[in-house]
Amino acid sequence: MLTMWTPTLLNNTVMTATQSSEFHAWVEQQLPTWFLQEFAGIEHWRWVALVLVVAIGFIVDLIVRFFLRKMIRSFSLGDESNTDLATIIKRVPRPAGAAAGGGIWLLLLPTLGLPVGVHSILEPIVHVYITIACVWFGFRGTDLISFVADQKARQSENKLDDLLVPLLSKTLKAVVIVIGVVYLADSLSIQLAPIIAGLGIGGLGFAFAAKDTLENFFGSITVILDKPFGIGDWIVVDGIEGTVEFVGIRSTRIRTFYDSIVTIPNSILITAKCDNYSRRRYRRWKQYVGLAYNTPPEKIAAFCEGVRELLRDHPYTRKDYYQVWMTEFGSSSLNVLLYVFWAAPDWQTELRERHRLILDIIRLAGSLQVEFAFPTRTLYLRNEEQWQSGPDQIDPNRPEGWVESAEEGAREDVRAFTANDDWRSKLPPPYRFTGARDGAIGAEGEGGGGEG
Repeated sequence: MLTMWTPTLLNNTVMTATQSSEFHAWVEQQLPTWFLQEFAGIEHWRWVALVLVVAIGFIVDLIVRFFLRKMIRSFSLGDESNTDLATIIKRVPRPAGAAAGGGIWLLLLPTLGLPVGVHSILEPIVHVYITIACVWFGFRGTDLISFVADQKARQSENKLDDLLVPLLSKTLKAVVIVIGVVYLADSLSIQLAPIIAGLGIGGLGFAFAAKDTLENFFGSITVILDKPFGIGDWIVVDGIEGTVEFVGIRSTRIRTFYDSIVTIPNSILITAKCDNYSRRRYRRWKQYVGLAYNTPPEKIAAFCEGVRELLRDHPYTRKDYYQVWMTEFGSSSLNVLLYVFWAAPDWQTELRERHRLILDIIRLAGSLQVEFAFPTRTLYLRNEEQWQSGPDQIDPNRPEGWVESAEEGAREDVRAFTANDDWRSKLPPPYRFTGARDGAIGAEGEGGGGEG
């Protein structure tokens, strides 16, 4: 097959060269004598033809730019008043037109019949020009693809595409560079095989040098596959807290809350713990409300139930789990635990709703005439003379069995004031969270959940 194809190719080449020679001879017969004179070893008419070929290439360049710009604008890429879009539309056609013009030069150059030495110089130059133009067009085309993909990613709720778009852009540009280097080396007749073989000798040292780069690359792959965070998420990783702005092949950029940018190598993301606050379903708030020690028990119970009713009514509170109980005897107050979860989309909404709830708790305390406790301290001044001889001096002598008698008296008091309580007759059921204006204690069901 190869032996049959090779002579055919040679015959076609000979026929083309013969036809070109006949065309050149016919042109020389039709031109005046001045055009047949030589300048720098080349006839005048060939110089004129070379200028025409260059002019045709530039004309094709302008035509391709014009139609490609019209074609790009015909797509629905977004608002044309967008400066980024306008810049991309302006930049993309330029290298495409340059590549098309170079292709015209490469196509028409053999028809000029230039001397072999001149042709051997001009043809590699045109090849290099076309290669550079194509790489340039690849970069600008990647910017266009990235812009379109970014617009689509902004419209979707999935945050994975926000991570993939920058990686896609960088990967495509890397592929364009590799292909451009290969074609450029071919245009300059540079053999890449010996160079690659030489790199293989120092491959071990290169592997050690590229270890961190490979770790960062696999770190970015981990972020894409595991999706621990997305663009715009509030995270804490390796002691750095802020919002994710960019995820690249080598590093991730986080804007901290004091408005600086921290760059974290992606290799850290493989082993570091990442706390993603944006993935929280609820925002926890734990607070102790101190009531005065002279508050009657029935008012404490009413106050706690009133706060629970507020939690059932408020729009952004979690309705299936909350805790409002008096839990501590404080140093200067009776402490009521307020344990709430907010179903708020952001911190600003949480602060607004917390503000509203606190105001309602203050109003509730005013309605029930419950006094909030202030930090207090009682100072007792003792008169030494009166204390030593006074009637309140403690008698060290106690009757036998006085401890047991005191304990029995306390037990009788407890039995007396709890005799009519419900839990004396039946075991109280587990607590059941209910809706607003419903009873707080149910016969079955559990609150579930713990502190966290």
